[in-house]
Amino acid sequence: MSQSKRLVIAGLAAGLLGAVASAAIPYAALHGLQRGRWQFKEIGTASGRVLCVSEPIQMIQFNHPGPACERFTVEDAPDHVTVQYNCGPRGYGRTTITVQQPDLIRLDAQGTSPGGQPFDASYEGRFLGPCASPAR
Repeated sequence: MSQSKRLVIAGLAAGLLGAVASAAIPYAALHGLQRGRWQFKEIGTASGRVLCVSEPIQMIQFNHPGPACERFTVEDAPDHVTVQYNCGPRGYGRTTITVQQPDLIRLDAQGTSPGGQPFDASYEGRFLGPCASPAR
């Protein structure tokens, strides 16, 4: 095989690998977010919660943790993402995540909870550090 053919094949392979790698990580805005403990405080209230986030995509279904639901991407930009999802009998939602810094986000969530109650809240999310190790 000639040198030029090898270069063309290598270039095509690299392009395909890049496309596969970027397809495996959905939502551009989530790419740079920290993994670990996040504190989410509802804006305008003192209430909040701390979550261990192993993958930032977990934040999309903020009020529907667990198995991935059917998702529809409304908008996917480098600094924000809006996703609508349907979890069947567990409810549905629409989440917008706006990345202000890799360790600071705003999360807006609306929908119905697994119990059928409507929700509409905005949260400030701050990265706290690594997730705590389980006690032995």
